[in-house]
Amino acid sequence: MELHAAGLNAWGQLRFEKLEANEEPDDISTFTCVLSDDKIIHVRPFFSYTVVDTKTSGLLSAGLVPKERLALRTAMTKTTYSHFAEASNGIVVVHDGDQSVTQHPSLPSLLSNNPPSHTFPNFPNITQLVSFDTGFAALSSTGAVYTWGDERYAACLGREPTSESPASTPSLVSDLTNLPTGPITKLSAGGYLVAALTAGNDLYCWGHPGRTPASILSEVPMTESASPVVIDEFDIADVAVGEAHLVALTTTGEVFVLGDNSNGQLGLGPQVTAAAGWTRVSIGVDKELSGKGLSETKVVVGVAAGPRNSFLIVQNQT
Repeated sequence: MELHAAGLNAWGQLRFEKLEANEEPDDISTFTCVLSDDKIIHVRPFFSYTVVDTKTSGLLSAGLVPKERLALRTAMTKTTYSHFAEASNGIVVVHDGDQSVTQHPSLPSLLSNNPPSHTFPNFPNITQLVSFDTGFAALSSTGAVYTWGDERYAACLGREPTSESPASTPSLVSDLTNLPTGPITKLSAGGYLVAALTAGNDLYCWGHPGRTPASILSEVPMTESASPVVIDEFDIADVAVGEAHLVALTTTGEVFVLGDNSNGQLGLGPQVTAAAGWTRVSIGVDKELSGKGLSETKVVVGVAAGPRNSFLIVQNQT
């Protein structure tokens, strides 16, 4: 398998080989293979670094990993690490793997074993925790979605805060229950936008424009209600949300991108600053295997996004 990446690379977060002394890595403006392994299990991008879980080499990292993040990686198992999320306001949440979500005012507070600022019990079977700029979303194994965060950006919650379910407490997004194509199976979030994917490959989004010009995300609902997103009638297999861009993978293997491209994160080349409509990208590429009379096809099987970069998980098929 291969990991292809495009976008912000100022800290070498897209370079998994060792940088030369005093080397200043450039952003990558088209999708480029940055890592190969027998199996790429999970990609976890952060602002200045990327963590990839692989079959052969275990956890790999690229870029500048802050000192406290090294401690986080040491202190937590792979499973717990994937159930950790940090909003842009510095607030951190962790699921204990059992029943509770704990919230901490900062990462140093969490790593210092200080008591959490909030504990939210009775949240079993949490399979995913994601963060946006001002809050969080959690997904359960039954497809229930819970959100919480800053009430000033209530549209990011996908629900209306009430006295019974205030913005600051994880509460159910009722619009995402009993959907026509089944329960939610994946969440992705970034900036002021949250995306949810159903078992039947429908895509829903909600959020707040934030600092992003509304024109470059006009194809995505910027409302407090989860609304369907249609990409040329394709079924959607995977989705990833960055600070101001999205990457979607269809069930037939096409990749579509939308939003800001100021760091090349859409993979459309340096001449494109943004894509206001869903735009198909290609990693191109059937090639003959020398002397074997076979061709090798690269098939995208998953996507991921950091704040200003994008990743394609690619399977080589012959």
